[in-house]
Amino acid sequence: MKQFFILIIKLFILSSLTILVMNFSSIKPKKYTVDQLIGKEKIQFYGKGYKLQKEAYFSIEKMIREAREQGVKIKIVSSYRSFNHQNRIWKRKYDAFIKKGFSPKKAVEKVKEYTAIPGTSRHHWGTDVDLSNGKSKLINSVNVKYSKWMNENAHKYGFYRVYTNNKFRAGYKYESWHYSYRKLSKSMLEQYNQLDLVKILKNEKIAGNKYFTPSFIKKYKEDNVLGINDYLY
Repeated sequence: MKQFFILIIKLFILSSLTILVMNFSSIKPKKYTVDQLIGKEKIQFYGKGYKLQKEAYFSIEKMIREAREQGVKIKIVSSYRSFNHQNRIWKRKYDAFIKKGFSPKKAVEKVKEYTAIPGTSRHHWGTDVDLSNGKSKLINSVNVKYSKWMNENAHKYGFYRVYTNNKFRAGYKYESWHYSYRKLSKSMLEQYNQLDLVKILKNEKIAGNKYFTPSFIKKYKEDNVLGINDYLY
């Protein structure tokens, strides 16, 4: 009997040590360069037609496949975007508002309601996606089978909506289509939050950047960069 208890204790200690080793080996997040965090240097991506980091890629592939088996179609509209790609989107929208008669300053304010300043987009990380039901590019409705399925299942695959309809959230307007793979994006946000955005954006050729004053960037960071689903911190 004594030997039995000794064996049990040894197995318990061995099991505890194994768990500790696994935990400590998994709590060290990958370190990213400044250029990777702002979309100027590629990370290793996977996918055809869209690009994500490996773990996020395989997870969303599984989600799409299993949703299809349940009669729900999920289409990836956008995933990784480089700095230059985001800059083209920003400039196109900025120019459109200028043509409508908005002042440059007002155009900047209008564009950033939904669109990130180049160098500040979560799409630079290869962890975030814009999704649709396949019938429309982007959808904010909650009264469809697709939206119901996403609300009930996306988290099971590690994806969480970034810009929720929480009325106390600042920054970008509600986007039901934007999801983030939390396991990777959480640590990337922590690293990104250490960057000096004023210094980074100061000399970039971005439409309307003369209005990117230190006070503007400070508020933009607080509202837009950090105005997200609390669970993604």
